[in-house]
Amino acid sequence: MSLYEDSALPVRADLEAAHQAQFERFGQPGTWGSGAQRIAVVAAARQAGIDAGVHEAPEDGGATSDMELPKVVRDIIATVAVSPKDVDLDFYNAAIGSGLSDAEYTEIVGLVSFITNLDVFARGIGVPLRPLPEPLPGEPSRVRPPEAVQEQAFVPTIPNPPEGGEVAKAMYGPFKPYIMRAMSLVPEEFNDHIALERAQYLPLEKIMEYDFNHHDGLTRPQAEVVAGRVSALNDCFY
Repeated sequence: MSLYEDSALPVRADLEAAHQAQFERFGQPGTWGSGAQRIAVVAAARQAGIDAGVHEAPEDGGATSDMELPKVVRDIIATVAVSPKDVDLDFYNAAIGSGLSDAEYTEIVGLVSFITNLDVFARGIGVPLRPLPEPLPGEPSRVRPPEAVQEQAFVPTIPNPPEGGEVAKAMYGPFKPYIMRAMSLVPEEFNDHIALERAQYLPLEKIMEYDFNHHDGLTRPQAEVVAGRVSALNDCFY
C-alpha cells in the first residue's frame, strides 16, 4: 500500500515519494539522536498537536515510545509543534543553557517541523495521520561540520560559498538564504528539508526563475501568495 493510497484526492508521485522517505528517516539513527530517540521526539510532537486540538488521534499511530525525554526537549517539542511564534533568542538560549547542544537543538527542531508538515498535509487531504515507523538499531553519527560558524542566525550555520568551502558548494550550489540553510549545522536534517522543499515548493535551482510553475493549477506568484499568507497567519517572524 502506498502512503496515500486511501486518499480521495490525487497526490503527485514525487510528493508521495518524498513524504514516504521522510517517514522512513524518522526511525533511522540520525546525527545526534538514535532511532528510538527520534521516534520519541516525533511521537511527542504529534501528541502535542493532538492535545492542542490541531489533529485527531489516528486509530493506528504506528510506533510508540516510552522513552522519557528531558524536560528541555519536551519544552522545545511543545513550543515548536503548536506555538512556533514563541521561538525567539531567549527561548533558544534557555534551551542551550539547560544543557542541550546547538546541534541537538537543530535536529529536534527539524524532526518536529517535519512531522508537523506531514501531519498537516494528511489532515488537509482528509486521511488519518500516517503510522510512525519502528525505530531501527544503530548509533547516531555525532558528526559536527567544522565549516559551521556563527553568522546571524541563532544556531551556527555553514556559510554560502566561497566561505563555506567545498561542503557548501555540494550542499547549496551557488547560494542559499538563511531560511534554507537553517538546518545546515546538521547536514542530514538539511538534506531532508531540501528534499521536502523540492517536492512541496519547487526545485531550488529554479527559485530565481519567477515564471517557473511547479504546481498544476497554481502560478508561481499564486504559490508565493499562499506561502506568505500561511506565514502571516502563523506569525512567522522571518
